[in-house]
Amino acid sequence: AGLEMQALLRGGLQQAASCSSAFMLNAPGMTLLSIETSFNMLQRRWASKKAGGSSKNGRTSLPKMLGVKKLGGHDVIPGNIIVRQRGTRVRPGDNVGCGRDHTLWALTAGIVKFKWCTITKQNTVEVVPHAKYGDWCLHKALEARARLKVDAAMGMLGNAKFAYSFLPKEERLAALAKVKEAGEKVKTRAEKKGVVLRGAAPACEELEWAAQAQA
Repeated sequence: AGLEMQALLRGGLQQAASCSSAFMLNAPGMTLLSIETSFNMLQRRWASKKAGGSSKNGRTSLPKMLGVKKLGGHDVIPGNIIVRQRGTRVRPGDNVGCGRDHTLWALTAGIVKFKWCTITKQNTVEVVPHAKYGDWCLHKALEARARLKVDAAMGMLGNAKFAYSFLPKEERLAALAKVKEAGEKVKTRAEKKGVVLRGAAPACEELEWAAQAQA
């Protein structure tokens, strides 16, 4: 039944084509070439989808992860990246290396310190060794004590204790003793001048443990 239906349809289409061709041949100005062209155009599949537009900003790239990776006061070891940047917005200082893409990294172990350079008018980052940074914080704490900025002095003593904690044991105990002594001086100064001390002195538990061990 399916084959017979296909044969009937094919015969009907051929008969319609012969009738239309006869009609076109009888029409004035029609030739066989124009009839074939007309049938080819009828059988052609024309485009039915609209062409897409072009874009100039269709590209994308991976993030470069620029910025400061280690803030001031952070502990670093050799090889730690401190700043990723394009151009030398932050200049390398002591114990800081600079790559060809202007990445700054630590050359030695220590504490990161940012400062403003009055000569180049730019920020400079350096890595200060732990002992030197602790001595600098201790000095700043005593200066703040002299100006009756006792809370700032206690904060600098806390930074000094943090820096001294990376030293070997014998050096660390001697440095913590200096921190404890400076804390007592700040307390005495605050009580004598009647200044309210909001922050507590940094606790030096390791000194107490060492004293108990010796006892």
